Amino acid sequence: MMLPLIQRKGYNKNMKKLIIDTDNTMGIEGRPMDDALAILYLLGCPEDVEILGICCNYGNGTSAESYDSNIRMLNETGYSNIPVYTGSEIGEDPVSDSSKFILDMANAYPNELVYLGIGSLGNLYGAYLEDNTVFDKISQIVLMGGITEPLFIHDGQALDELNFSVNAKATTCVLTHGKNISIITGNNCLPVSALPKNEFLDNLCSADNPAGMYIAQKCGYRFRIKEIVYGADSSNCWDVVAAAYINHPEKFIDVITPCNITEDQIRDSGFLDPVHEEESNCLINIPVPRQRVELQELFYASWLKLKMSTNDANFSCKGLYLDKLIQPCVLLELSKEPCHGFLLLQKLKEDGYVAENLDPTGFYRNLKKMEMDGYLTSETEGRGPKARKTFTITDFGCHALLNWRDSLDNYQVFISNVVKGIDSLE
Repeated sequence: MMLPLIQRKGYNKNMKKLIIDTDNTMGIEGRPMDDALAILYLLGCPEDVEILGICCNYGNGTSAESYDSNIRMLNETGYSNIPVYTGSEIGEDPVSDSSKFILDMANAYPNELVYLGIGSLGNLYGAYLEDNTVFDKISQIVLMGGITEPLFIHDGQALDELNFSVNAKATTCVLTHGKNISIITGNNCLPVSALPKNEFLDNLCSADNPAGMYIAQKCGYRFRIKEIVYGADSSNCWDVVAAAYINHPEKFIDVITPCNITEDQIRDSGFLDPVHEEESNCLINIPVPRQRVELQELFYASWLKLKMSTNDANFSCKGLYLDKLIQPCVLLELSKEPCHGFLLLQKLKEDGYVAENLDPTGFYRNLKKMEMDGYLTSETEGRGPKARKTFTITDFGCHALLNWRDSLDNYQVFISNVVKGIDSLE
């Protein structure tokens, strides 16, 4: 099997060789985005890790949905050279392309491979079923999931366990047979993984950083879901905490914990059941993060270091094409008050922001695209022929509008120079 990426010229042998096993569903409305944030964090750490490949599992969605989300994200960010492998679905044979890839990499890099599991563990279980010595060859297993006590978020609302209970049989096998396992539990993640919405947008929304704008745009929808479901103004980046442990274990306190893992308890609640050592069937490291602020400073630094290499991405909102000038005009009008489409078009004309003969079809197509990209939200009022959409600017849209100020200043300079150049020809 061809070894991905590792054979690149100039490869740093001290970098960790990493497989990411994920149920990433970024881009699917209503689904979590923390898997994507973990992957994007690691992509922003090229000096620390070499991502050999991404395996797809189920949990947040199906394995197929995860595959599509990962492919789309890597294409959008310019990392399509990283291979992505399909995994089995619920109830299917756990031996899959992903499990075979894990086994191949364990054989290729014995005692060097790091496995990051931020979803269900069926793929790693499948690798074990094919070769029960696979755990002897993996240097480190880092997981996000499980609980050691009931988990409550957002003013005491109970939260179901993350990841482990989805495939209890696989989890039980991995935890009782695996070696050098570190689990970042939901309990330990909670205090350090909260991302306040305003802090998230303020850190990432910069016209000079397309990576930050990309992440804010693609992941910002999750804040709307949290506000609707929990009335909260924050979201949690659970999986990024586990990813950070790989690169920065000094930001954690290791706690070696005897546990009595049973399939029934894992299935019911993901409970790891810490016990006295004589009652345990495994020893698991359950690291405790030291501090939220210093950990999240690492997150933001890595997200902003992400090298976006797609030629056509304009996530910095720099307005690279004049036909995009409609965007700041719409955002400016909606920053005053919400508005339905027809009235919005009339206001744009009255204020002199667009031409009187602006094509309405193209205008509504732009509104739809801006809503899909997270600049706007809409609510439909009424039914049938009288139904109409009222549009509202989002927090992300407000940040994008501020970025447009610099872009428009630059436009004035460029346009003036072009006009002078044309005048000189007369």
